[in-house]
Amino acid sequence: MQGFLDRTFLILGHEGIEVLSAPLIAISGLGGVGGGTFLNLVRSGVKRFRLAENGVFDTPDMNRQAAAFASTLGRPKIEVYEELARGINPEIELELFPEGLLTGNLERFLDGSDVNIGVIDFEKGADVKAMTPDLLKRFNVPLFSAMVFGFGAILVAHHPEGMMPDEFWGLARKRSAGEGFPSFMSGRFGPTIAGRIENSFAAGKSPSTSIGGAFAGAILASEVMAYLLRGTDLVTRETIFAPRFMVVDPMRPTVEVVDVTAHES
Repeated sequence: MQGFLDRTFLILGHEGIEVLSAPLIAISGLGGVGGGTFLNLVRSGVKRFRLAENGVFDTPDMNRQAAAFASTLGRPKIEVYEELARGINPEIELELFPEGLLTGNLERFLDGSDVNIGVIDFEKGADVKAMTPDLLKRFNVPLFSAMVFGFGAILVAHHPEGMMPDEFWGLARKRSAGEGFPSFMSGRFGPTIAGRIENSFAAGKSPSTSIGGAFAGAILASEVMAYLLRGTDLVTRETIFAPRFMVVDPMRPTVEVVDVTAHES
């Protein structure tokens, strides 16, 4: 066992470490959420990954992205995260997709994966996102995603036999008033933060904080861990799949698991 896992071993034991060492995790997007999620999983003992990312670090990334520093500006994100991961665990297994996720490589990216972590920005990759549900079903791969929302985060995951993203977001918008980000979800963060985020989206900007990025990367990694460790005595609950989703807001503070189909009084 690698020395960096000494303290994690006290929690996971032999069974947990062994369970986490086998699955292949496909992560699309190494930005503010994906990069932190990746490093959390590496430090937890997950060792097999496919990584898809074609971006480079720039100055606006420095408010929230785990590997964004003056020393990494202009460098490919996937290259920097590979170095960081191998610095933590030299035995890590990485298959890299430096061209990013495309319609031409999506099937190869998902085939054989045990989990897909999809954290491509809302406004990007519409063609890839349209293809993804059918492939998730074909290869029996669950999709996990999270987003930064102010100082907090929202987690949404999809089981291959359950509700897919189009249906989930359609229901969220149907339960919301007006346009933009569904108020059914944004309203859980308080009016001031929700209003500022709505205004930012309307202006074509994506607002974020370092704290929100840290929460998003933590709850996404933890939910993937809960899924991987299901069946062990470490996890005694079901994975949170759509139509349910999780909201974390440290400013209130609240942690909620909400069902998008449930009637609220």
